[in-house]
Amino acid sequence: MLIRFTVENFLSFNQRIDFNLIASEEANLNHHVIKGKSENDIALLRTSIIYGANASGKYNLIKAMAFARHFIVNGVPKNENIEVHPFKLDKRQQPSRFEFEFRYQSKQYAYGFVIDKKQVNEEWLFEIGHHLEIPIFERDDKGISFNFAYEILSNLAKQELLYEANHTRKNLLFLTNCKEREIEPFEMIYKWFDEVLNILLPTSKPVNIAIQSHIDFKMFFSHILKSFDLGIKQIDFQAINFENTTEISETIKATVRKNFPYGENKAYFVPSSEFFVIEEDSVGELKASKLITIRNDEDNDSVTFEKQEESEGTQRLIDFIPMLIGLSQGKVFVVDEIESSLHALLIKKLFDFMLNSQIFVNMESQLIATTHEIFLLDTKLFRKDEIWFLKKRHNRESHLYSLTYAAVDNLDIMIGYINGMFCAIPFISNIKELGWET
Repeated sequence: MLIRFTVENFLSFNQRIDFNLIASEEANLNHHVIKGKSENDIALLRTSIIYGANASGKYNLIKAMAFARHFIVNGVPKNENIEVHPFKLDKRQQPSRFEFEFRYQSKQYAYGFVIDKKQVNEEWLFEIGHHLEIPIFERDDKGISFNFAYEILSNLAKQELLYEANHTRKNLLFLTNCKEREIEPFEMIYKWFDEVLNILLPTSKPVNIAIQSHIDFKMFFSHILKSFDLGIKQIDFQAINFENTTEISETIKATVRKNFPYGENKAYFVPSSEFFVIEEDSVGELKASKLITIRNDEDNDSVTFEKQEESEGTQRLIDFIPMLIGLSQGKVFVVDEIESSLHALLIKKLFDFMLNSQIFVNMESQLIATTHEIFLLDTKLFRKDEIWFLKKRHNRESHLYSLTYAAVDNLDIMIGYINGMFCAIPFISNIKELGWET
C-alpha cells in the first residue's frame, strides 16, 4: 500500500509537496481504512481522489509518480542522460527529489532518490513506522553505506555488496542495479514498484496485467458487468490463434512474448480495440481468447457483440476490469482522469464496488484517481482525508492540500468547490473584457 509520495523540483512542483494516504482520526466511513497489525503500522486509506483546474498540476502529479516508477523499474542505458524535467520558473539549478513510502509484505519502507540530468546524487532505503526509522542503505557523493546489522543484509557477503555499490553507474539507481545483477535482498522492494504499483494515464490501457490462472475471470467479468447494469446478460471468451491472428498487433505480440510469466500459471489481459486473454498451454505455447458480450434481443434470444461494438463507456469499463481484478489481489492503481467516457453514476459505482464488495474486504489494495467529476464530492461517499485539491500559486508552481482538517462538516462540498471555496477551479475572465462583442 502507498503511504506517502513526495516530489520536489519536477514539472510544476517547485517546493516539496506531500501526497499521502494516512488515515486521520475522522470517524466517518471507517471501512475505508486499513488498520495496522502492530503498533508501528500506519492506518492507511483505501482510496483517494484529487481535484484541480486544468493546468493546476493533477496530471503532473501522476507524471511525477510515473517518471519515478519508470526510472526505478527500467533505469537508463549506459552513458545516456536522465530525462528529468525540473521546475523551469526557478533559476536555481537544483536537482529533483522523489520519495515513496509504502507497506509491503508486512513491513513499511521509505525509498527515495535525488537526481539531475547526469547522475543520481542521493538514494536511500529505510524501514519506517510510528516509532521506527532504521536505515538500510544510504547513497551520497561519497558512495553507498549499508547497515549490515539489518536482518536482510546480515547474511550477505559484505564484499560482494560493496563491490556492486562501487560499480553502480552514476546515472543508475542502486536498487535498479540490484535487480539487473540479481541481488536478492532488495528484490521485494523492486517488486513493489514493478508489480504492485500501477499508473494509468487517460490514453493508456492496463496492458500486461497478469493474474493467477486459477481465478475464474469469466465469472469475475460477468459479475462486474452485471453489477453495473449495462444490459449485458453475460460474457464469454472466444478462442483464437495467438500466433496467426491479425487482431492482435505484432507489437503487442512481441511485448507479450517478452514479458509473459512462463511457468507461473498466470494469464495476461491485453486490452486494445478488442480484449484478449493470453495464457500458456500444456507445452508452453501461448494461446489467446477474445472477450465477447452477450445481450438479449426483443425475443429474449442471445446476441453476441464484440467489444468495439459496445459504447465508449462500456468499453472503458471493460478496460477497467483487469484493474479491479488487480485490486482484488492487493495492487495499487493510480488513474488520471478516471471519469473519461464514463457516466458520473458509473464512476460512483466503480468506487462503491471497490470499497464495499466482499471481493475487496480486508485486501490491502488502493485506488487513487484524479478527476473533474464534482458529484464525487460527497462526505457520504468519501472521507475528508480522501479528498485532495491542487491549485497554482502566483509563481505558477502547483500547491497540493487535503480536506482533512477543513471545517466543512455542515457544508455541501460540491457547491463550495464550484464557488471556488477550495481555490481549485479555473479562473475565467469576464467575457466582455475580451473585446469579442461588436
